[in-house]
Amino acid sequence: MKKLKACLCLALCLVLLTPLALAFNEQQVAADVDKMFSKSKVMGGSVVVAVKGRIVYAREYGFANIRQKTPVTPLTYYRLASITKMVSGIGLMKLVEEGKLNLDEDISTYYGYSIRNPRFKKNPLTLRQLMSHTSSLSENGGFSNLRSTIHGMLSEESNRRANFQNYAPGSQYKYSNFGAGVTGSIIEAVTDLSANRYMMQYIFAPLGIHASYAGSVIQDPQNLSSQYSDATLFKSADAYIRDGYEDYPSPDTHYRTTYGGLWIRSRDLIKLVSVLAGDGSYEGVQLLSPETVRLMRQDQKTLGASVTGDSPYGLFVERNTTLIPGKTIYGHQGMTDVGIVNAYFDPDTQFAFVLLNNGSSRVREDRVGVMARNMLSYLYPIFSGIQ
Repeated sequence: MKKLKACLCLALCLVLLTPLALAFNEQQVAADVDKMFSKSKVMGGSVVVAVKGRIVYAREYGFANIRQKTPVTPLTYYRLASITKMVSGIGLMKLVEEGKLNLDEDISTYYGYSIRNPRFKKNPLTLRQLMSHTSSLSENGGFSNLRSTIHGMLSEESNRRANFQNYAPGSQYKYSNFGAGVTGSIIEAVTDLSANRYMMQYIFAPLGIHASYAGSVIQDPQNLSSQYSDATLFKSADAYIRDGYEDYPSPDTHYRTTYGGLWIRSRDLIKLVSVLAGDGSYEGVQLLSPETVRLMRQDQKTLGASVTGDSPYGLFVERNTTLIPGKTIYGHQGMTDVGIVNAYFDPDTQFAFVLLNNGSSRVREDRVGVMARNMLSYLYPIFSGIQ
């Protein structure tokens, strides 16, 4: 706690300095950031800050491969875990803007058969519910079985109660990887592309981003980071590459793509976070409309649509009031098997923050990783006021 207070005091002092004077404190900021990485037992990591789409600070730390002593670089790819959902949300909302998806349409429309919670057959499931984690889908049924299909788990014909919570779709919040995975299946149903191919072509490529929902599809796989748990190899980059990827559309079976498997570089992820922090554009490329990015942040219950219950999520974007005093900060956290990764933004200042790693402490405070809390509290006062 004393160290955190010292960091905050330093941040408040630095924010009063002119940009020219701030440059002379670069070494101190780097030293403080490295101490936070070290204290959280980071194996290899990266923090990037952008304001109004311009990177104002970046720091790499540690190793992408410990045994080979391969240092982390700006080209290193990290696994995003649940931040994947927020990125997938950008692709989904582009399809909504194009009229290929409707947030309040019965998702049965996209499959050609009726999908219903057996206890509430009059209540359709919608994309808005899936993206706000209010769909009533349960992971306690067939989700963990790799041979399960959407039809077998969710169709009205199958009548599988174990795959649903005991509340009406849209009425309650329950975080669901299953629901987020179903949105990827819907992408494949309406685009006739694999979810990865659609995102690469229509979301990543226009911004010059290199990213993939599978390590095997990364263009430069030599830059994938291995994953470490307490300094011990958990899974090598080569093993992720060998996992492969079915790069074709199969809506009935591809419901595990879009909720946790994205690999991306920190400087590419900051572009997407900046899109959400601003007006939906990045360096002249208008990915989404300003109205759409505002909608993604909103409390969906207030819109008189298919979500009627409280949720901390808008459309795959979480609202958090505990990170910066007096501010609502938006974004997403991801918990990998070996650490915690984070991406947050403040639309008022268009401050965007990305913190990625391939192994770190998983200690949380009020649901958010302690390292992210400390790092954001330290860097926000320094850089959020930059014009």
